[in-house]
Amino acid sequence: MSIRFALLGDVVIRSGGSDVVPGSPRQRCVLALLMTEVNRPLSLDTLIDRVWGTTPPPRASATLYSYISRLRALRATLPHQEEWDLVRSSAGYTLRADESLVDLARFRSLADQARGASAEEAKGRYEEALALWRGRPFAGLTSDWLDAYRGSLEAEHLRVRLEHHELLLDEGRHADLVPALTALAAEHPLDERVAHQHILALYRSGRHAAALTAYEELRGQLAEALGVDPGPRLQELHQRMLVSSGDLLLAPAAPPAPAPSTVTRQPTRIPRQLPARPTGFIGRDDTLALLDRHTEASPGHDAPAVSVIGGMGGVGKTWLALQWAHTHLDAFPDGQLYAQLHGFSPGTPPTAPGDVLHAFLVALGAVDREIPPDTEGRAALYRTLTAERRMLVLLDNARDSDQVLPLLPATPGCLTLVTSRNRLSTLKVRWGAGSVDLAVLPAAESARLFARRVGSARTETEPALRDIVRSCAGLPLALDIAAAHAVGLPAPALHQLARELRDPRTRLDALDAGEVSTNLRILFASSHQALEPEAARAFRLLGLAPHLDLGLLALARLLDLSPVRTRRVLRVLEEACLVRRHRPGRYHMHDLVRLYAEEQAAELPAESRDETVRRLADFYVSNAHAAHQALDPHRTADDPLPPHRPKAEPPAFDDAESALAWFEAEYPCLREITAYARRRRWHAEVCRLTWSLHTFRWRRGLFTESIEAWSAALDAAAALDDPRLAAHTRLRLAVALAQAGRYEDALPHLEQALSRFAAQGDLAGLTRTHHALAEVHVRRDAHESSLPHFAEALDGYRRLGDQVGEANTLNGTGWALARLGRYTSGEEHCLKALPLLKHHRDGEGQAATWDTLAHIMWRTGRTERALHAYEQALRHFQAIGNANREADTWAKLGDVRAERDDRHGARKAWTNARDLYHDQRRTAEEQHMTARLASPARPADPSR
Repeated sequence: MSIRFALLGDVVIRSGGSDVVPGSPRQRCVLALLMTEVNRPLSLDTLIDRVWGTTPPPRASATLYSYISRLRALRATLPHQEEWDLVRSSAGYTLRADESLVDLARFRSLADQARGASAEEAKGRYEEALALWRGRPFAGLTSDWLDAYRGSLEAEHLRVRLEHHELLLDEGRHADLVPALTALAAEHPLDERVAHQHILALYRSGRHAAALTAYEELRGQLAEALGVDPGPRLQELHQRMLVSSGDLLLAPAAPPAPAPSTVTRQPTRIPRQLPARPTGFIGRDDTLALLDRHTEASPGHDAPAVSVIGGMGGVGKTWLALQWAHTHLDAFPDGQLYAQLHGFSPGTPPTAPGDVLHAFLVALGAVDREIPPDTEGRAALYRTLTAERRMLVLLDNARDSDQVLPLLPATPGCLTLVTSRNRLSTLKVRWGAGSVDLAVLPAAESARLFARRVGSARTETEPALRDIVRSCAGLPLALDIAAAHAVGLPAPALHQLARELRDPRTRLDALDAGEVSTNLRILFASSHQALEPEAARAFRLLGLAPHLDLGLLALARLLDLSPVRTRRVLRVLEEACLVRRHRPGRYHMHDLVRLYAEEQAAELPAESRDETVRRLADFYVSNAHAAHQALDPHRTADDPLPPHRPKAEPPAFDDAESALAWFEAEYPCLREITAYARRRRWHAEVCRLTWSLHTFRWRRGLFTESIEAWSAALDAAAALDDPRLAAHTRLRLAVALAQAGRYEDALPHLEQALSRFAAQGDLAGLTRTHHALAEVHVRRDAHESSLPHFAEALDGYRRLGDQVGEANTLNGTGWALARLGRYTSGEEHCLKALPLLKHHRDGEGQAATWDTLAHIMWRTGRTERALHAYEQALRHFQAIGNANREADTWAKLGDVRAERDDRHGARKAWTNARDLYHDQRRTAEEQHMTARLASPARPADPSR
């Protein structure tokens, strides 16, 4: 095959013997990310997070689309394009190709082959794998995710190098390895695996003094940097060098015979303590594969392996551990030990490590009189009895790392699997433990698990059962409990169960199978009660948050803590698997855990609950107002809102881009806090939030939501008994209706607003209402009727000294005149508007005016100038993040390019328009673009 994808060095596509650099650094970054997950989709959100981290650009989605589009265009220029493709699906973007075409996948495959091959075959596989590395992975590219993954890949590379070195040392090629190992030891001065190989190679090469010196240098460095001595394997090597052990010169020696002991081994007793393999285990293929990668180096290698499976209660940690363990029994012929540590068992205290060690020692053949009375002595004897054995130890439901540490074997060949609701970070730091953060099941696997319990045929025919599965939110224990309830129920009872599970007030009651171990409320309570007081308080207060997904600063206000302190508390909750940081700076709580937190929050005094949520509402009111001012300063200066004094100073947004990015991240939370304020009749907060969100909603084409919000704000303004605010809110409701195409519904509101403003003598209100009436008439194709209203608005803006309003009215007049065929006069109005808009840096107005000029130029046969004008409009719409108008402009750009016989450019523009329409749920426009792409024979009429 002639195509190869390389990321172990510079990111390039190798085609026909030459390297093709696939575009700009960010574009190469996108391709590299797809290469790391070849044949697996990456969602749009995941790609954005991995490319830009916490600081995505305002139009990250559109930028990503353009990178993908350019990569597809590059593919079209390369030979053998049938060997790969970039595919978009509902799950995201996928690089489709044979995995062997990607050097990283090829590297891993060769390393895996080497581990299962004979020594001679393994050597060749290792050499072929290592030859694929041409430098640091993703050379020249950077992002938070790539930097972290690069470190992981380099650790993987080091491991494979050391495995290769072991083979060469076994062959007696120690002298050849000394230069490479000397350099490696300098590069990794605290890595005991490297040090062991380096010292052994020096010793076998006859450089005994250098080997002893290298050991002393390592001991000094470990003591200074970490405060520890070298590990047992290095200490043993050191002792054997001191006594000039002859077999060191021949081959890696077996450890010396253990000192005389009173312990009587019983080699015929091989413990087989694992509970039964779980029945009906579903899915988890990726997680099982991750455990394979964590543990495959255990038998026969230089350190015992430890893997921690962490996750919330009921997520299936024990089942996963047992499934993996039973699948790999052959790898541990000397036995399997199991202990239930009761770290979070309701009503049962955590098992003491000394008690577990006593049971393990008995299982390993020791008798009571030989077992030391203290935990430390038992741990030492345990390590002695597990030495030189290949054993699996499963420690289930651990409370913390201190409970686990005495139970870890100390020699290679053993593997310890630990399950816990805590992440046990100490094990990762001190033992290099692998980590599996077990998530809930995806929807498809949830349905399969439930169907296996209640029967596939019934699941397919009973809609209530599908509702039950959705209510369990992917939590395996919840699915098992619900299935136990559902089995054998007649249809009416099933519908009743589904209703109880849909209702948040009764869902946890329904997920109770009658025993402590199968009651979700008790399960979550045991995790909550294990928290320190500050974290337990924070967990309870999180139950008051109106949305499941919050940012750090919002949470700080909710908890009434500093951001630094909040981050520490959240880290404790993360460690306990009660919240999840799903994106940098943003935290999420599982639906069912959230219900339990809500129950705990409901026990707080009413005054405390109100005070807590008002802090959060105040945060969003003040921040949304600040972001709105930065996003559209020309249209917020005269918002008719009462003064607001926030309890904390909102952040200053540097520009419109940062404000737009904040709205994008926080919009779901803003929507929920507004709904909460409506329910609580916090009328001022409802009005302030609605006014602060209207520009964002307009630019994102969220017309239906905008109408609902303005209707609620109108009710709130009436409740506040503020006639001026009510009149201006009615005007904004009319504008929202017009933006959604509901012109006949908008007109009565505009006429009523006009009457109210006239009665109040409100010139600004009258002016804006005339402007809105003019725009509605334009949208109804009543262009002649719009001109008197434009004239009134123009006069009003000039009397108010509002040059931005004046300029936008000039543009609107120009558009109406152009639609009446009076192109010269229309163009004159637009050319008067443009300098004013540039002077005041009104990006929205400039974009709209360029759009009008483009239409006039196209209709008057000046196609080249029309193309330029549409490109100017597009640039401005993109700069301000107005995806709604950006989509329309792409569509018209495609039409102009088609008229110029630029078919490729036309299709690209129409494709961009279609994708944006799809994202905005503008179905009719999306279908129109799809039809245009299917048959781009002629462009649309420019008058359309």
